[in-house]
Amino acid sequence: MADNKFAIGTVGFNRILFGIMDGKEQVTKVVAIDSNSGGAVELKTSGFQGQSNTVYGSNIAYYVSDAGTGTGKVEITAVELPSDVATEVLGDKLDNGILETYSTVTQPYCAVIAEAEDLQGKKMWIGIAKAKFATVDADDLKTSEDKGKTSNNVSISGSAITRRSDKLVKAKGSETSGATFETFVAKMFPGFKAVDTITENAVTNPVLSPDGGSHQ
Repeated sequence: MADNKFAIGTVGFNRILFGIMDGKEQVTKVVAIDSNSGGAVELKTSGFQGQSNTVYGSNIAYYVSDAGTGTGKVEITAVELPSDVATEVLGDKLDNGILETYSTVTQPYCAVIAEAEDLQGKKMWIGIAKAKFATVDADDLKTSEDKGKTSNNVSISGSAITRRSDKLVKAKGSETSGATFETFVAKMFPGFKAVDTITENAVTNPVLSPDGGSHQ
């Protein structure tokens, strides 16, 4: 019997991809924060552990209920926020170079893929199956000091829930474990057929034709 055990550590943070979902949980468009647009700095997730309840009987801990997963929290920090992420993920409007947030703003659900490297130097990915990101809570401006100018990073945060279609919450894989970028995208971005439009350096979304197909 083959030994299929593996471990996935992480090094660095290359980019993050947002798959914009429609009402049927199908990904119709992908936008990114990467080295060409935004500059990914940090990804933090928390809150996925479910609540456990211990039942006591006969003076002992008799039973522990299995609560599954909780509502996850996702926080992403970037050097700057790309305009397509602001409009597609956060629901802002772009008008004559001005990003506008209205009180009527609505954000879509997104699937998320964060790309880094594992300890063997191979590509690895962390996926969040379904999340919704909120309007940027605050802007933080700081004066330059004698050590020179530094960027004021921006953070966006969201809540992750279970994907209804298959109950998936999150996933992790790497080239070392046998995963490929194509198979990971297929798992995390259901319905998205234009994987070849997501390259190392850019994301070019296809133009949808009336029959539901696509062309460049």
